[in-house]
Amino acid sequence: MSEQLLGDFRSYLAARGHTPGTQHQYAAVAAHFLAWLGEQPPDRQQIDAPAVQVFLYEHLPACRCPPPNPKHRKSVRAALNRLLVMGGETRLRPRSPPSSPSIEAMVARFDTYLRDVCGLADATRWYRRRYVRAFLAGQFGDGPVTVGRIAPDALIRFVTEQAHLQRPGSVGVLAYSLRSFLRFLQFEGELPADLTGAVPTPPHWSLAPLPPSLSAAELARLWGAFDRATALGRRDYAMARCLADLGLRCQEVAALRLDDIDWRTGVLHLRPGKSRQAAQLPLPAPTGAALADYLRHGRPTTPSRALFVQHRAPVGEVAAKTTVRGAIRRAFARAGLPWSGTHILRHTAAARMVQGGSSLKLVADVLRHRSIDTTAIYAKVDLPNLSRVALPWPGRSL
Repeated sequence: MSEQLLGDFRSYLAARGHTPGTQHQYAAVAAHFLAWLGEQPPDRQQIDAPAVQVFLYEHLPACRCPPPNPKHRKSVRAALNRLLVMGGETRLRPRSPPSSPSIEAMVARFDTYLRDVCGLADATRWYRRRYVRAFLAGQFGDGPVTVGRIAPDALIRFVTEQAHLQRPGSVGVLAYSLRSFLRFLQFEGELPADLTGAVPTPPHWSLAPLPPSLSAAELARLWGAFDRATALGRRDYAMARCLADLGLRCQEVAALRLDDIDWRTGVLHLRPGKSRQAAQLPLPAPTGAALADYLRHGRPTTPSRALFVQHRAPVGEVAAKTTVRGAIRRAFARAGLPWSGTHILRHTAAARMVQGGSSLKLVADVLRHRSIDTTAIYAKVDLPNLSRVALPWPGRSL
């Protein structure tokens, strides 16, 4: 069974463009994993993400298996991710540092509450778990979690310490995560007193800084940084147009599918994402032209229905949001621009709309903001209109 599976795995890797060296290395990892799996109890011999996590974080550190048995965790993780994907399993998510069983049990209960009671998305829950796990580890170490020992001074101290290590926005998420955890404990009847007020609210003036965006000249430099004579350049350019013309989020670009484009009406259909609402956006001519050029002359032949796919091994599989970020980061570097990041292109899309005369309500609709207050920051980039409402300096004429 293992030999047949290893043969299928090698064929799978070869078909997706992995080099012979990578095929050999990944097959050695898979053989090591399968040999270890065969020694587990019959009810634990399933090839799935939990088994891989145990192999990575429990077996590898103490491994005494005979060679060849690659032990570099990053390489082993990459190989076993491919094995999971081949078998139709979900790839591994980043793992937070391990905590005590008592802390992990509490975090698991908290996560269930966030999912079933609060209805939060997986990405949001990941951050909540991360910060609560860090707080509990600092409070209880390897010992049991005793809810009665959670005191206001411990909450204040944790937030204050983190405020010196993280940006204001991240500290705000941390503080909100702690309040969410305290509400969970109250919901469960384990915390009689309401301690949410003890969690400090870090100062964060969201409308203070101007949102970073590119000028027309800088945007032209960025477009020139893509080599549209190559398939990869066409893909990366099309992704950048989606970000800068439509204001899409990075994960929204990665999630686009072929069926999302209505070429007859010139409409792009967005599936529910961060805002949990589907949306329809008009497809500007430059964006449509970039997408059409990529689909005709750049996209590899693949059964995947994803719009943007990998051009390097594994060829033809859906491009992850890290692929989008990497493509934009490299383009910024080639263009010699001092900034980097997909969010700058989203800000650029908003700034161009405002400076072109669009109302904040229209900008909010295009960016799919749930509150107009989130969009209000872009009023600061409309300098001509702001100059009309500016009061003259007293004592002198302008």
